[in-house]
Amino acid sequence: MPALALTVGLVAGCGPAAGDAKAGSQAPPAASTPAPSAEPGLVAHDPPSWFDARGKVSLPEAATKGRTNLAGQVRGGGAGLPLLLHDARAFVASPTGIQVVDLATGRTAGEETAARGEPLRSDTEGYTLPPILAGSGNEVLTPFLMATPASGTYAAGAVVELVAVGTAAPYRAVWRTTVKLPEWALRSTKITVAAVGAQDGMAVVSVVGDDAAVSYGIDTASHALRWTHPGLKAVAVGAGTATGLLDGEPLTPVPVGVDLATGSEKWRGEKTYAPIMEGAGPATVRIAGQRPDGSKTDRLVDVSTGQPRADMPPGLGSMSCTYDQAQTLVCAHAFGVAAVDPASGQLLWALKDGEGDRKPPKVTAVWHGRVYGRGVGGPVALDARTGADMPTRPEAAPLLVNAYVGLALDEDNRLSSYPAGG
Repeated sequence: MPALALTVGLVAGCGPAAGDAKAGSQAPPAASTPAPSAEPGLVAHDPPSWFDARGKVSLPEAATKGRTNLAGQVRGGGAGLPLLLHDARAFVASPTGIQVVDLATGRTAGEETAARGEPLRSDTEGYTLPPILAGSGNEVLTPFLMATPASGTYAAGAVVELVAVGTAAPYRAVWRTTVKLPEWALRSTKITVAAVGAQDGMAVVSVVGDDAAVSYGIDTASHALRWTHPGLKAVAVGAGTATGLLDGEPLTPVPVGVDLATGSEKWRGEKTYAPIMEGAGPATVRIAGQRPDGSKTDRLVDVSTGQPRADMPPGLGSMSCTYDQAQTLVCAHAFGVAAVDPASGQLLWALKDGEGDRKPPKVTAVWHGRVYGRGVGGPVALDARTGADMPTRPEAAPLLVNAYVGLALDEDNRLSSYPAGG
């Protein structure tokens, strides 16, 4: 499975306010035949039509610590929350470890897996990024930034510790490996590490500091470091390629694609001022920004070759876009929502403030042909291909979704899980 086809669905830039999940609301009757149950009390619906607040399960504080603002919103929406939904489990990361939550009961499944040593920085709450799924779905990979103390003639340093936790009981670490970081990691005032993706037995981890970056290819079978690419901020993994932005002139990085197995450069795009690169499908990325001659670019690009697949429709340059893991790219900002076919670049539909009787919702998540968000009358769900309102009110505006649950902020501004309904 391509690494871009993630388990969860989300749109960055929007987040539901506390209280969007209505406690005590009556769940609508099921409109479709549910899939077989994976856990007692949780039934798969792909995609969910609504979310049942009566089965609410609270997630650990680490799921949102350092990420909510005074308005009761999650900064950046669900994109950066430090957790992965996998079937009826949530794998929740913190700067020092990862815990597994049974979403049917709310209980922690097994013991928390801790990183070894001390965190590189003590102020990293709010910067931990989501784990990823690897190993044909039987491992969850989480990277940690750790400090190495001075010893003898060796100076203090920093490493990435990549920890793989099994997706079946007892949910323990099945392997670990460490990679030494460059000296700039110790000097960076803000530093993040991301597990970008995993495919064909190779995981890509990217570390970004104040003005530097580095990406690594790690073999998930041997656990050995296979390649290092200084200056590369990897963004997406798919079609045997890691795609990202390579350091160049200030604020003008170069889009590149590197071979997933070897790290060797496969293609290089043109320098782009203040670029945006986003995954747009199993083998496609979106690259937007300004060319050196001052003209703007906003294209869908083949990750294997770097060749354009299609231009994005005009007027979407300020919108962040998310692939729904099915066949649609959904783009949103505070005043509009649009959907694009990632194969052709065709604009499927758009809703903008001030145009027509319909008002665009504040999008919170997209997954498998559904767009979830907050409309003028409360939580809504739209058909991702047509933009039409779905007939069943979802009862919550989730930040993350899979077939079993939706995650939303409750009245206490805490992230909670709500069982999916069909």
